[in-house]
Amino acid sequence: MRTRAASRVEPLPALSADSSTDHWAEWLRLRRHGGSAEQRRLTLERLAPIRDELLDLGRVRPGDVVLDVGCGDGLIGLGALERSAHVIFSDVSQACLEDCRTVAGDAAEYRLASATDLGDVAADVVTMRSVLIYVDDKPKAFAEFFRVLRPGGRIAIFEPINRFGLEERRGTWGFGDVRGVEELLARVVAEVDRVQDAAGGLGPMIDFDERDLLALAEGAGFVDLRLQLIAEVTATPADVTLDWDVMVDSSPNPLAPTLREAMESALAPEEIERLTAVLRPQVEEGRMGPARFARAFLSARKPA
Repeated sequence: MRTRAASRVEPLPALSADSSTDHWAEWLRLRRHGGSAEQRRLTLERLAPIRDELLDLGRVRPGDVVLDVGCGDGLIGLGALERSAHVIFSDVSQACLEDCRTVAGDAAEYRLASATDLGDVAADVVTMRSVLIYVDDKPKAFAEFFRVLRPGGRIAIFEPINRFGLEERRGTWGFGDVRGVEELLARVVAEVDRVQDAAGGLGPMIDFDERDLLALAEGAGFVDLRLQLIAEVTATPADVTLDWDVMVDSSPNPLAPTLREAMESALAPEEIERLTAVLRPQVEEGRMGPARFARAFLSARKPA
């Protein structure tokens, strides 16, 4: 019988005046959920089943060495620790590694490394969640996963398929009714695009789909590939906030501005008032538009 990691919500690491930060850590600590502790709790509750599924797909067992690539705030690796694995947290952000160390302490290892250059490490399982969307050279990343795995080692990957529903999201930003403010919202979306482009661009987030993930893994030498695609068009997700301030102070990814920042940069004060008058009631009354999202789970193994 498969075991499940406990659905524990880790506390947000306390920040001090000398805490190091970067845009990855700042997003995870604050900007992903508008600085709201309650919204962060809801987000982690939503992500807990993804963590558990990845650990199951990787067949994580006591004593396994689990390399958590792009560990961020440690969601996957902390779950692996609960299964008595030996965990190596790996990330390009030293600040994120420090946050993981705040929770896990000496129970784990910590490596400053990118997905395309993992360094001198050997693992039984490589896990990652929403990491490849920030990697330009995906074939090199898969080659690294293959290299660091011991014979018979496994990968377990979760990635959003951002191509699905992209145009709908860009047109409405997830709101159900934008009549009369289409042009204002379009300017706000253009500002989001401008900031993202300056930070490296949206390209890696949308340059692949589920078929590419399979091809990349197979091309790297993995066998026994299995991919599950989940595509949904649903009502407003349960974790979407009903707090307007939390909504406008959140950003969709570490490269993007918050909605408030984009509005203040792209619009005049009276235009912000017009746009807010249309959008705010939809947030506070839970009348957001249908959500269109797709995500993929991929597992495979290195030949023994």
